Amino acid sequence: MGKITVVGLGNYGLDELPFGIYRFLNKSDVVYVRTIDHPVVEDLEDIKWISFDHIYERHNRFEDVYREIVSTLKDKAQQGDIVYAVPGHPMVAESTTELLLGDASIQVEVIGGKSFIDDLFYAVAYDPNNGFQMLDGTMLQSDMINVRSALIITQVYDQMIAGDVKVTLMEKYPDEHQVAIVTGARGEGSVVRWCSLYEIDHEFELSNLTSIFVPSLSDTNLSGEFEYLMQVMDTLVAEDGCPFDKAQTHESLKRYLLEETYELLEAIDNDDIDNMIEELGDILLQVVFHSAIGKKSMMFDAREVVSVITDKMIRRHPHIFGEGVEVNNIEDLNDVWKKAKRAEGKEEKEIKQEKIFADLYLKLYDLVNKQHMTIAEGLKVLAGEQDETR
Repeated sequence: MGKITVVGLGNYGLDELPFGIYRFLNKSDVVYVRTIDHPVVEDLEDIKWISFDHIYERHNRFEDVYREIVSTLKDKAQQGDIVYAVPGHPMVAESTTELLLGDASIQVEVIGGKSFIDDLFYAVAYDPNNGFQMLDGTMLQSDMINVRSALIITQVYDQMIAGDVKVTLMEKYPDEHQVAIVTGARGEGSVVRWCSLYEIDHEFELSNLTSIFVPSLSDTNLSGEFEYLMQVMDTLVAEDGCPFDKAQTHESLKRYLLEETYELLEAIDNDDIDNMIEELGDILLQVVFHSAIGKKSMMFDAREVVSVITDKMIRRHPHIFGEGVEVNNIEDLNDVWKKAKRAEGKEEKEIKQEKIFADLYLKLYDLVNKQHMTIAEGLKVLAGEQDETR
């Protein structure tokens, strides 16, 4: 098999194309190019360009487009060395290069072109030293996004992708958050349009040179981030923090978990969604509070708590996250859970104190809230000293 040389065409025309790449391209009889829509391709008319634009029309997913392009390049390389050109720099936001380099059966050489990144930062007046993240708009998922860093979203080819990107971003950012749509990033020649997040797919012009720049969120807008909640609690329990919070211990917090659970039960019974949100937050606070105390004493932190429960949920659901385990009913599921617990070294208890406690707690709750007994009367019912029906 021949060698595949991947060449970067830069982010604009011939005047910014490095001379070495210009000379290399002119020596090539045939150049395969991911898309024909690029200023360098238009300027170098004497080269025989063979584009892969037609492959885009055959697939609904960009991942499939990139795989077919790489497969085609491999087939062409069977006959000898070939040249493959891509916009920008081959190692920046170029999935086909990544796939080629990930295939050990292919000999690949990369010849860089100028990336759009420097010009984009110049266009939006942002210093990358302050931190940034770059993600592919065609594969964007909300759990990838770090709202504390600036975000560059590439591959925003058309209005449909822009719409999908908008919906994903609105899971993490306020609707009015200001973002920049940057087309043809080229220093002062860049076209930059600042707008509210919800407007990014309005009046969107088709271009394969468009990216979206999303500034980081300020602290006042981080209230939906778990990490920020942990930061708040770490501050409160610190030695120079809140007098009440920093004095709490795991022991002193025990009753608050019961109190908040009681209030959540009331919210559920009243079908009060707003109150459920608030009370669930109060229960989450108990988890975060204990974690902050654990971190302060250098015993454990929230990451360990989250890691343990995540691993447990995956381990106890092999029928969902594993292979070879089939569950058709609750009995099958109980067997799976018993096996998982045995594998964890947990022995099944003959008397489960936690379940007895929960039964008593819920019974007393129902007697007081649904049968309108006093707590004293409810306790007498639980003790068998009074008839429940009175």
